[in-house]
Amino acid sequence: MSKLFLLNEAVNTTDFSLFKQGIAELIAIEKKPNHTFYKHESIYNLPVFENDIYPNFSGQEEQEIFRFIEQTSPYQHHCYIDTEEEANVYCSSRFNGFLGFINIPTINSKKQVANNVKYREWCFAYSDDKEYLLTKTTILPNNKRIHLPDHHGKKELSDFWDKIKKSFYIESARSTRFGCDGKLFIREIYDNGEIEIVLNNTSREYALLVQTTGKDILETTAIADILKLEYSYQS
Repeated sequence: MSKLFLLNEAVNTTDFSLFKQGIAELIAIEKKPNHTFYKHESIYNLPVFENDIYPNFSGQEEQEIFRFIEQTSPYQHHCYIDTEEEANVYCSSRFNGFLGFINIPTINSKKQVANNVKYREWCFAYSDDKEYLLTKTTILPNNKRIHLPDHHGKKELSDFWDKIKKSFYIESARSTRFGCDGKLFIREIYDNGEIEIVLNNTSREYALLVQTTGKDILETTAIADILKLEYSYQS
């Protein structure tokens, strides 16, 4: 389980329109079940609560903001956590981050989460096991499509396909140009979910273009890492 700490100074503004917009982005984050949002009780001492939230508490936006703050978990600690070092100690892990829409120069920008895009980037940057972030295909291995023209390498590619089609993240494949500088297993990764895989233990380095379940470059890169770990040098 990973923790993200709501930083007072990262939401502390007297511009209530900016505050509402920033908090709305945090509310819209599609939080994973194994992640927890934390706050320090001192957040209620920010001027925006006394000047804007409480006086207008009957408003829908004000209630939604207050509900979001209330639903974040209070952390039990003798002091306010506002550094990466303190977060690492509290979490016993470097897999943690900070919530807020105002940039804090003393904290690594990759650990500052202001919206759902930044949250996903944080997940992929710091999760050791990324499989819970990925979508698995519903296509059974023997129903996955493969297109291999009659040419040299068809047997090698077919044999490799019989192995890699068992991956939860592969949907289809076709042969593509062979050869790769540096004997790489993964030749290219695309943001549409496609990956070029080279059979780098074959003499002519035959290759497959596989369609994965990746929806963007973050997911596809994570899938490429999994495929490399599980299938390289097994063709």
